[in-house]
Amino acid sequence: MDYVMDKIRFVHAADLHLDTPFRGLSAWNEDLASSLKDATFKSFSRIIDVCLSEDVDFLIVSGDIFDGESKSLAAQIRFVNELKRLSEKGIEAYLACGNHDPLESWLESMQMPEHVHRFGGSAVEVMSHKKNGKPVADIYGISYPRKEVTENLAAGFIRKSDPAPLSVAVLHGTVGAPGPHQNYAPFSMDQVAGKGFDYWALGHIHKHQVLRQQFPAVVYPGNPQGRDFGETGPKGCCLVEAAPGEPPSIQFIPCQVIQFGEIEVDLTGESNIGALSSKLDEAIGNMRMGDLKSSHIIRLQYTGRTPLHRQLAAPGEAAGLKEHFNQGQTDRSSFVWIDRIDIQTRPDIDLEQIRNRNDFIAAILKTIEDAGEDSQKLSELIKESEDTFGSMEVHKELPGFGQENKKKIMEMAKYMLLDNLMRDEQ
Repeated sequence: MDYVMDKIRFVHAADLHLDTPFRGLSAWNEDLASSLKDATFKSFSRIIDVCLSEDVDFLIVSGDIFDGESKSLAAQIRFVNELKRLSEKGIEAYLACGNHDPLESWLESMQMPEHVHRFGGSAVEVMSHKKNGKPVADIYGISYPRKEVTENLAAGFIRKSDPAPLSVAVLHGTVGAPGPHQNYAPFSMDQVAGKGFDYWALGHIHKHQVLRQQFPAVVYPGNPQGRDFGETGPKGCCLVEAAPGEPPSIQFIPCQVIQFGEIEVDLTGESNIGALSSKLDEAIGNMRMGDLKSSHIIRLQYTGRTPLHRQLAAPGEAAGLKEHFNQGQTDRSSFVWIDRIDIQTRPDIDLEQIRNRNDFIAAILKTIEDAGEDSQKLSELIKESEDTFGSMEVHKELPGFGQENKKKIMEMAKYMLLDNLMRDEQ
């Protein structure tokens, strides 16, 4: 390896969640659940591939390597085997444990390969990374000794009095609002900005974020494999190139094996049922953007005013389409699986023409549209409909709907009603 003394390259990853069980999916599709469980391992393998192809100096993993404290033997073996690929090339790996895999849950029988370093949990440790026998980076880190760590671990990161040219902090914790995640090891940006570190390699938040670009860079790589529709889009790791006194280059590299996403297909004006497939294929092509290695699990929404609306909205049609589109997908090495189809199309009705009429249908449309513009009228109209037609289930659900949801319901009802009235007229 041709080392340059004043520059280092490393990969920053976090939240691998190896061996995630995906129990919810196995209830209705065991093949898909199996593919997802394997995807967490394959995404880590892709991270190792990046380390090797980019000839990096070291790998950092900032916590939650495994999904749970109970690690299967197969999961441990696969993890160690991937690290051996790095060790055989002399590439170091620095690991911190998080809330999903605290130190107390790691087995003594799990022997790490050479060149792999795991931080302890009693205090922040510092490890010197050398090139050509000289220290070029100090790697500081701490692991969770137990699952729930609520104290500010960042406070314990103090740079050495005789630091290497670069200082990197490895921490699994929460800066700012935690969002859907537990507020573990919380700290503020102000608390780390003046500590003299060049790069804070964070974990715990599953969304890739460069919270601060330089002096210091503060980065969440996100998890490398999404696990549900709360984790959509590309997932991966960060390839970092850093030199003393310079802003680091931070490149996000997708590593996911299966990507979650949402697709909207506009059927406005379409009267040919072939458009259901052709427009979907076009949208899938745009989503994949030439990435033919990753599989996708998507939620599909058909929208627009179309003569096909009545057929699409018929009971059972959405389920039938989903079954048809998913036929044979899990047998492919790179599949596109549809989790759900939402029919949000509207009848192909000329609203302006109806508004200019002077009849019952025009009066119905005016009443609905007036209510949509007036929150009080909307609530009164829904309340009147609820009292007249509502079942016990409706009575329980309606009070929980916000104003926006009520408008959506009214919009759907408008087109359903107009569709039926216009059909009777025809």
